Amino acid sequence: MIFIKTPQTMNYFLVFKSKLNYPLKFSLTNKTNGSWLAVGRFITELPAAPLVYEDAGNSKVSYEDLLSLDIIETVGGGVLFSERFKDLIIVLAKNDVQVFPATFTYKGVNNTSYYVINIFNTVDCYDLNTSVYTKHPVDGSLKFSKATLKITPLEEYGYEYHIVRSVEDNKIIVSDIFKQQVEAAKINSVGFKK
Repeated sequence: MIFIKTPQTMNYFLVFKSKLNYPLKFSLTNKTNGSWLAVGRFITELPAAPLVYEDAGNSKVSYEDLLSLDIIETVGGGVLFSERFKDLIIVLAKNDVQVFPATFTYKGVNNTSYYVINIFNTVDCYDLNTSVYTKHPVDGSLKFSKATLKITPLEEYGYEYHIVRSVEDNKIIVSDIFKQQVEAAKINSVGFKK
């Protein structure tokens, strides 16, 4: 008897690599709750204007070096994505994310070329049989010392996603197709971990 091994689907943790001491902060002038963007809560009241970010005053990176990044992590308001990264996400997952224009002032210079991408879908992503975790006795939340991703597609009710948040701990998980597209586009400031 001959067995044919079928290819397995791989999923990856999306890792942000632009560790610049969080050069931008979410402005209190925004009507949208910035922490909702950080945890992927669906925004029902869409902002009428671009989301505003301000210089956090704690980074020495130059304005030009900041603009060379495709990912900028912020204080209190999620993550900013470059236009080319935003375009790639829209091609792969336009119905699965919310996209908001952003504006920021850094070192006295205003910029409008970045976007906030709200990744709001949550999917069961971990193989709990091979992961190592503890369960909180009161709220039932899981704390992982080792999280093992499932090798099956990021799927729910027959719909396959390319970028989601883990229902277990809110980490961002991407499909192998997403990883391949990001690497082919040479998107910087981002990595992948199994």
